[in-house]
Amino acid sequence: MPPETVIAVLSSHRHPRLRYVLKELRTQLGFRFQLMTELTKWQEVTAHAKVTLLPYAGPELAVQWPAHSFLSGSHPTSSDLQVNRGDNDLPLFFSVPQIQGLSHDYLAMIFFSLSRYEEYGDFTADQHHRFPASESHAARNGYLHLPVVNLWAKKLGDSLRNRFTNLPAKKSSAIEFIPTYDIDLLWAWKYRGLRGIGAGLQDALQGHFLRAWQRFVSPKQRDPYQTLDFLEGLHQTYAVASPIYFWLLADSTDRHDPNPYPIPSEQQEWMLRLAAKHVVGIHPGYPSSDQPALFPIETKRLADITGRAVRHSRQHFLRFRMPETFRQLRLAGITHDYSMGYADAIGWRAGTNFAFSWYDLEREETTNLMIHPFAAMDVTLKNYLHLAPLAAKQSVLQLAADLEPFGGPFMILWHNTSFAEIYGWAGWQEMYVQLVSELGDS
Repeated sequence: MPPETVIAVLSSHRHPRLRYVLKELRTQLGFRFQLMTELTKWQEVTAHAKVTLLPYAGPELAVQWPAHSFLSGSHPTSSDLQVNRGDNDLPLFFSVPQIQGLSHDYLAMIFFSLSRYEEYGDFTADQHHRFPASESHAARNGYLHLPVVNLWAKKLGDSLRNRFTNLPAKKSSAIEFIPTYDIDLLWAWKYRGLRGIGAGLQDALQGHFLRAWQRFVSPKQRDPYQTLDFLEGLHQTYAVASPIYFWLLADSTDRHDPNPYPIPSEQQEWMLRLAAKHVVGIHPGYPSSDQPALFPIETKRLADITGRAVRHSRQHFLRFRMPETFRQLRLAGITHDYSMGYADAIGWRAGTNFAFSWYDLEREETTNLMIHPFAAMDVTLKNYLHLAPLAAKQSVLQLAADLEPFGGPFMILWHNTSFAEIYGWAGWQEMYVQLVSELGDS
């Protein structure tokens, strides 16, 4: 294996924000960046290429990148976040004096997106106390649908290759389709207890007589929410090797947590069966972001069932707060979180499809918690955006198409309950089959 390419970077500081963003660039560009602050040592380094960050001005052979004070710990002003449009309508902010063709600090833009800087400030929360897409810089400026971190990183990579033509190209990779499923409720009718009776009576009172009849009179037919056999068969047909399942094991005292706990033995059998083949994770209940003591309790429940340590998690209702929720997940042993997406919009909440390390902005430190972004959620497409199945499929496929130059994971969030025609999902099962057939490796 050839030695890894090292880019020597000269800067006037070694702030954790700068060190973090250079580390994350390695995923995007395939180069390792060595940060240095002493000119003489930087000049002595043998490297394929060298970069200086202003205010340093290195030799003419070096690539120079603009440097905004944001990466040395400052706070951006409203003018810093004013968006201009570059080539191919690429959104740009953190404007700086132009140098070597660059008039914006791309490293600062990347850090702003990956750190979720804006989610630490004041914002107008939605009804579930979440940071909504409508509050984001990306949505307000029309670039939420773009993998902007990938695009900004490419711009930096191009500046290196334009100056150093012997730099190796990053090994291209295909898009890897990763469907993920939140199992909030495995059955619509079975094992529902008093909640099931109440739901059936409500159906009858609201005129949904067929649903009430099927629940009480004809429960032997296939339960509309028990779709795991269907999903596993679909994955096998289209060679989808890495689905991920998240299980809700919260106490069912909150109305947003509909699962019956303790769970029935039949559900435990399914959990063991899937854990033997795939990654499974915990789906912390609705109150967990407000009551952090619930994280270790619910995580232990999953570990006791599967016999394995729990390292993967996604928040129910995508409820999380910066930085408290992620800190508590780490304390509970979680090393991979999959909550990085919006309920009210599709696109790239952190500007990329690639997993990245969570940066604790308050403590100014890089952590070992890996954040895995997803592109779209079924409930978003249907209930928030009010898309018909075909339009929803086209929207998802367009997000995937935008990743073609970069490759990497393409993750979506679906529910086992989102195929039940009798519960308002007519046409969505057929659409999902088509979607998987086009994104999977058939």
